[in-house]
Amino acid sequence: MPTPVTAAALAELDGLRGLARALAKDDADDLVQEAAIAALTHPPAADRPLAPWLATVLRNRWRMDRRAAARRRAREDAAPVAEPPAAPDQILARARTLERLAAALVALDEPFRTAIVRRFLDGHTAEAIAAELGVPAGTVRWRIKAGLERLRDALDRDAPRPAWRLALTSLATPVTFTAGATVKSKTLGFVIVALLVLLIGGGVGWRLTHGRASAPRAAATASDRAAVAPPAPRPTAQPPTAAGPAAAEAAADAPRPGARPRVRPVAAADAGVRGRVINWSTGDGVAGAELTFARPNGSVLTVTAGAGGGFAVLADDRTYTLAAAEAVGFLPYAPAWQHSPVRLVPRPELQVEGFTIYLFPALDYQGTVVDAAGAPVAGAAVRMLGAATGEQALAPLPTAWVTDASGGFTFHAPDDTVFEASAGGRVGRARLDGDVALTRHMTIRLDRDDAADVALAGVVVVERGAPIDGALVRAEPTLPAGADAAARAAAQADARAVAFATTDDHGRFTLRDLDRGPHDVIASADGLAAVTLPAVTGDRPLRIVLPAGAALTGQVRDGDGAPVPVFTLLVYRVRGVARTLVAARSVVDGEGRFREPVLPGAYELIATAPGWAASAPTTAAPDRDVTITLAAGAIVRGTVVSRATGAPLAYARVVREARGGGASAAPANAGTVTGEDGTFELTGVPAGPVALFVAAGEHHPRIAAGLVATDGATLGPLTIDLAPLAPGEAPTLELVGIGVKLGGDDDALRVDGVIPGGGAEAAGLQVGDRIVAVDGQPVDAIGLDGAIARIRGAAGTRVRLLVVRPPATAPQPFDVERRPLKS
Repeated sequence: MPTPVTAAALAELDGLRGLARALAKDDADDLVQEAAIAALTHPPAADRPLAPWLATVLRNRWRMDRRAAARRRAREDAAPVAEPPAAPDQILARARTLERLAAALVALDEPFRTAIVRRFLDGHTAEAIAAELGVPAGTVRWRIKAGLERLRDALDRDAPRPAWRLALTSLATPVTFTAGATVKSKTLGFVIVALLVLLIGGGVGWRLTHGRASAPRAAATASDRAAVAPPAPRPTAQPPTAAGPAAAEAAADAPRPGARPRVRPVAAADAGVRGRVINWSTGDGVAGAELTFARPNGSVLTVTAGAGGGFAVLADDRTYTLAAAEAVGFLPYAPAWQHSPVRLVPRPELQVEGFTIYLFPALDYQGTVVDAAGAPVAGAAVRMLGAATGEQALAPLPTAWVTDASGGFTFHAPDDTVFEASAGGRVGRARLDGDVALTRHMTIRLDRDDAADVALAGVVVVERGAPIDGALVRAEPTLPAGADAAARAAAQADARAVAFATTDDHGRFTLRDLDRGPHDVIASADGLAAVTLPAVTGDRPLRIVLPAGAALTGQVRDGDGAPVPVFTLLVYRVRGVARTLVAARSVVDGEGRFREPVLPGAYELIATAPGWAASAPTTAAPDRDVTITLAAGAIVRGTVVSRATGAPLAYARVVREARGGGASAAPANAGTVTGEDGTFELTGVPAGPVALFVAAGEHHPRIAAGLVATDGATLGPLTIDLAPLAPGEAPTLELVGIGVKLGGDDDALRVDGVIPGGGAEAAGLQVGDRIVAVDGQPVDAIGLDGAIARIRGAAGTRVRLLVVRPPATAPQPFDVERRPLKS
């Protein structure tokens, strides 16, 4: 690890690039590298000003190079200058270290190897590599950073760090050739010096070579510094032995998915987090899954899951986010760097057991592009516009295809991804919705002529105007203000994509491949309150200011007052009955604590945790500590079968109907899957009316309602039958309800649609009606989820609604029958 003086000296190097370019132009990087070697091998005295010292080193090195070049030209045929010969053991140590470095580089996994080679062997910038690979520059910088961590780990396994570091230092010294001229091999010099600084200096070297970070202004505020300051010097990442195979195997006895996580005091050496990576579709463990955990300063820890998917992260006074989770045959979970909502706070002398990470299988989906008449279109260009969650930013999936002779193509993608096809001047779009997920087939019809080619650009800054590097900006399609029910229905049917971008070191961003029409633009950065610009169109550059804001803080506890160590916190902004999700944070913390930056306003918090019932909505305001209490809830047991044969359906998904949220790797409402015999057990069902969403491949999904849970009760065993899909049939959702489509509207539920044949149509409900109470319960008191749960029920029963029909203001009662429906 560099001394404080050396680290500070290296931190000044970025500011000397201008001087180096003025002196040496094309050789500027060589001068900076030599200054780096000087800082590493012969740092100045601690009381000597660093910047002038480094400037002197640069100028002296430049003068020496000029003199050496002149001497070389004048004395090309002169006799070689004798150098003291290195001892045989020194030569062997150098050769072995270089061999190990080369072997580690060859063995490095993709995409890290390509990033390292293109950066240090080819000398390309992160921006150039990003343009070549078609990924964001931030992704390339993360790959370089993670790759260097893995190279350090590989060298650590073969030799003590001081030994290989000393050997690399000797390899990086200038090479003396004949005629006494001191020159550098352009390949060896760049590779060894760059890797030397990075492998020895950790985060210091990262600042030196990637050339983007800059020191904060002396007058910057605390919030400015948090946004623009480069990472501080740090020790290298924790070696794999701290969370290696033995630790992963030790996690095998942690609670199974769906069971309550545990926290217990332990010796310091055993403190940390133990969990399991599982297959979302089957509930089986995913052995060999690779997890990347990141700290706020950019250092990373990689952990490989053992047999059964078990893994462990030992406590070392660090706070981590789950930066990536990857396994062969699964969709990667890899959101934009430092923007994962999954946070781990390993506490000293506490061990948390039962943290579950979900991975989704990379299923083969079949796509077909057809023309307006339904005929297949060969040679159509298909591109992925974007996924709703942006969870593959650091590990992008293939995004472009050309259809074959039958108009087909095969793809992998997460739910809600939007695709666009084009051929012959015609364009079409489709979404990977629930129907596609069930049938594994998507059809794109070329029925329009407007491609998704709109861009929104702008800058993200802190309150004092400093740009924010690495802020996440996303654009979500929305409707113009005052849109009527018909416009809302049309928008829901249209496939409009969500777009993501991260800002560069000047705070700039560009959101591409957007449809025409307004978008809500949301910007966020770690430690700052997220900001939304509503209904933005592309007629002007955007300037988004992220304030330091306030924070919602508190603790999640069980009914006995003990902290709940694994939970997901959903943060809703409250405006009447409407609830807008502004944050979804999954937390692993033995003390059950949370802190979420927000803007001033009224909020509602819901906490969910495996094995516990979701909390009742808790009213919260910034800067007031709150306690959220989780109850045990009920257990629902049952079997899912085929309606046609009565045979059990394995791996059917059973989820409580409720608002979801959170990362796919740690969702707020994960539910459960049936076993081979079709049976399931769903724990943590909150007290009150219950509706279950049940889905299985090649069957129509269904919402089963009419249940009422009480805390501590067991419901069932139930038998839920699903109707099989006929060949070529599109799935329809079976449910029992009154037959309306609802939306939140101030203190009421707005009727956006009436389904033909439903009880609402028979009772006379109309589009635009506003439901203000359900069975005597005011909607603004029970919220959207509570109102819908009460509207659901058993077929043939009735629900009493109080309805306001504009322009009237007085409510009138409606008794509405619940009927079986298909939607």
